[in-house]
Amino acid sequence: MTRWTSDLATGNPAIDRDHQELVEIVDQLKAAAAGGDQKARLSHALDVFRDHVLRHFPTEESEMEAKGYPGLPKHRQAHAVLTSLVVDLVGKDNSGATVLYSEVDQLAQALYRHILLDDKPFAVFLTQA
Repeated sequence: MTRWTSDLATGNPAIDRDHQELVEIVDQLKAAAAGGDQKARLSHALDVFRDHVLRHFPTEESEMEAKGYPGLPKHRQAHAVLTSLVVDLVGKDNSGATVLYSEVDQLAQALYRHILLDDKPFAVFLTQA
C-alpha cells in the first residue's frame, strides 16, 4: 500500500492536494493489479489516473510559466514521459491485454521520482522568488 508522506510535499497546497490524489489512485491501481481478477477496477483506476494527470500537468506548467520557472522545459519533458507511461498502460488495458503489477509499480515509481526530483525544485524556486 502506498501512502502520502511528508517527503512528497512541495509546500504548495494546490499541487500537494493533486499529488495526494494521484498517490491515492496509485494505491488503487496497485491493489487492483495485485488482485489479478480486478480488471474493471484496474481499468477504472487507469482512466482516473490518466484524466487526473491530463488536468494536473497543464495546470502545474501554467503556474511554472507564470512564475518564470527556468526548469519548465525539462519539467514538460518529464510530464511527457509520465503521460506516455499512463497512456500506454491505458492502451494496453483497452486492447484486452493484462496490465501487470510490475508495470503499475513502474508507473508509481516514476510518479514518486517526478514529485521528488522535478516538482520539489519548483517549490524551492517559489520560496526563493
